Amino acid sequence: MNQRQQQTPQAGGFGRGLMGGLVGGALGAMLFGSLFGASGSGMGILPLLLLGGVGFFLYKRFANRPAAPSGPGYQPPPMDSRFQSGGSTFGSSQAPAVPPIRDTDPLQAGLAEIRTTDPGFDEKYFLEVASDVFFKIQAGWVRRDLSSYRQLLGDQLAAEYAEQFARMKEQGQINKLESIAVRRVEIVAAGSENNEDFVTVLFTANLLDYTVDEATDALVSGSMTEPVKFAEKWTWARPVRTEGWKLEGIEVVED
Repeated sequence: MNQRQQQTPQAGGFGRGLMGGLVGGALGAMLFGSLFGASGSGMGILPLLLLGGVGFFLYKRFANRPAAPSGPGYQPPPMDSRFQSGGSTFGSSQAPAVPPIRDTDPLQAGLAEIRTTDPGFDEKYFLEVASDVFFKIQAGWVRRDLSSYRQLLGDQLAAEYAEQFARMKEQGQINKLESIAVRRVEIVAAGSENNEDFVTVLFTANLLDYTVDEATDALVSGSMTEPVKFAEKWTWARPVRTEGWKLEGIEVVED
């Protein structure tokens, strides 16, 4: 039931046309003879039979002739496999890979922004001044005093320092910072925003950090003998085209 049915080849158009013409001619001759042969010297019955036999022979010959298989038409020659893959192998050379575009270092880009309005900006000199300010502020912190470096701070940071100093005085405590050893000082961010230049410096240092009672000098917190390591980001800012750098913020960097 699942076998496919075989298809019988059909005679070609040319054979069918020739067969039809011969048979039609024979029938026409018989009809002509039947109409006119009785009254004249028309064709007799024997020639008609012979003509019919020839027609039948030709009919059988062309009717049983198998039809030539129809070709698919013009077929182009097979394409070389080297070109079918979509990539050219001409000369067996490959196009060089395009190197990736590297992003500009954000720090160097920021320093370049500052130098657009201050061509003489020297980052090494800035780090020297920043280190001096660092030690000056640490000393003022121990004294709970702003007067010696107030001009170096931005208004918000100065207000926060004043508030903390007032709290320590009220509690009768002194936070002592001793044996400070700076391990590393580096600029980690810089640039210009909203008509202001800014530079952020990372300080990595060790020190003794402890708090004592102001009246008795008794230890309240911390250690007088075990140094602690810390890292802080100090950010300075100034209006562009000025030298009025102010320390605006200090951020503790967690390990």
